[in-house]
Amino acid sequence: MNEDFIIKLYRYFSRFVPVPVLKETMVQPDRSRLPGYSEIQSEVLLEPADPTLYVRIPFIEKFVLSINEKFVSERIKNSKGFILFVEYGNFSADFLQVNGVQENIAVTVAHNFSDANNDNLNEVLLMNRCLDILLLIIRQMLLDQGQIDFCSTIDLITMPVDIQVVDPATFYGCGGWCAMFKNSTTVLV
Repeated sequence: MNEDFIIKLYRYFSRFVPVPVLKETMVQPDRSRLPGYSEIQSEVLLEPADPTLYVRIPFIEKFVLSINEKFVSERIKNSKGFILFVEYGNFSADFLQVNGVQENIAVTVAHNFSDANNDNLNEVLLMNRCLDILLLIIRQMLLDQGQIDFCSTIDLITMPVDIQVVDPATFYGCGGWCAMFKNSTTVLV
């Protein structure tokens, strides 16, 4: 059974990103696209009939979902706006219990701090905006998870969420906030 854990993350977090930003990330030529590329592309670029289903955050100017450090650095280093970076991590799997498959997730909202024109107050305002965007995403995840038609054997986000500062010295000149949590699903054998 193919559970598409990483694809589900991409589909979900794409909902927070403006369509023009998503389009910028999809540049793979047709001849080298893997199976499923075009279907997923069409799905995430489609605006829903009910706009309340998606929370597109207009401040987000870059979206990266990857564990590939070289890919991440190339996408982030020259960014001038707010970045949504999603990193998936280790899994634990217990196929004999409900919500037995758990995945570590880190969601980062950051902004480039290498701009020489920033003073201390500007930096404070940027960090505050990064935190506001991250908290908006966390709240939306909790709301989505609480919807009546949401599957009871899936948790988008488990509490508590650990929120840490992102140090520009270690994140390609970008500072912000990172929320770390687990999500869970049921995969029974």
